[in-house]
Amino acid sequence: VVSTQSTGAGGEVFKSFHAEELMHMVSGMHDFNFADLEQITEYKGGYSPDDPVIRTFWEVVQELELGLKKKFLCFLTGSDRIPIHGIHSIKIIIQKVKDNSRLPVAHTCFNLLDLPPYANKEMLKEKLLLAIKNTEGFGLV
Repeated sequence: VVSTQSTGAGGEVFKSFHAEELMHMVSGMHDFNFADLEQITEYKGGYSPDDPVIRTFWEVVQELELGLKKKFLCFLTGSDRIPIHGIHSIKIIIQKVKDNSRLPVAHTCFNLLDLPPYANKEMLKEKLLLAIKNTEGFGLV
């Protein structure tokens, strides 16, 4: 529990929270269950959960190490942290775009991913990794 010595702006409010609860409110959750994220994702532009490109996309994301999963989340949402209400509180939309020569593009304000229908898993993984490794989020420095 947070010290009862808390003073200043909102000091009384902080007394009703445990330290872990405050940490989650400030820094976000660390539960990276991307299977849950897959279940709540919406699709547009001709994609559906059963589309082969989408199946491959989620396979690639699930295979990423934790550090790259965080970078993917940052690429998509602008933050590498899960909101306090959990991953279910993130609304993700993946939409099909026609140009296979382009990298995936994320619109962080809308949690929207433009994903071309790449021909195979290797190309999808290569393009996705290139996109997520060369992004910057809105995190605190």
